[in-house]
Amino acid sequence: MIRLLTASSICALLLGCSVFAHGQTVDWETTPVFTSVEQARAARKAGTPIYRIDLTKRRLRTFPEELATWTELREVVLDRNKLKRIDVDLTGWAFIERFSAEANDLTAFPSSTKEWTSLRTLELGDNAIDSIPLDIDQLTELRTLSLWSNVIAHYPASLGDLRHLELLDLQYNDMTLEEQELLQSWLPLSVSVNLSAPCRCEFDE
Repeated sequence: MIRLLTASSICALLLGCSVFAHGQTVDWETTPVFTSVEQARAARKAGTPIYRIDLTKRRLRTFPEELATWTELREVVLDRNKLKRIDVDLTGWAFIERFSAEANDLTAFPSSTKEWTSLRTLELGDNAIDSIPLDIDQLTELRTLSLWSNVIAHYPASLGDLRHLELLDLQYNDMTLEEQELLQSWLPLSVSVNLSAPCRCEFDE
């Protein structure tokens, strides 16, 4: 009996220390935030899981593809860079809960977004995104969707199927009063919707 207990304890210890033990019970919000790929890479090589990385103002023009293999990530921040698209396969991010890429030059959502079924916060404000994916409702855990200051012209009814949504920020996207009213009719009253004053959208020829 003593021998069995000892073996079990050793096994649990090894699993707990492994970089690849990605249980969803991790209290990732209290873990260190790494601010460079190099710093995070070194820590990961030493056996430390990387749950949070913030690459704000790193002058990134392309997405750091190495991050795609860091499947333990919970929070990724890429604000204030020069990214035009994020087409890297990021389907391995099964536990990602917050993704932010505000103040870039993105014209579309990251291509793997619909695969992030643990995502709670998606922040893509201040870009050049013109539409919201029709399958946005696959993000079943989404609480916050921030898309302020884009050029969105199409709003799918599937936004109304985000059953956990609490905040939808669409300020500084041109919308007519009719579009705003239709959008709000799809959403539960519990959802806080940030909108700018509706535009008349009548321009001189």
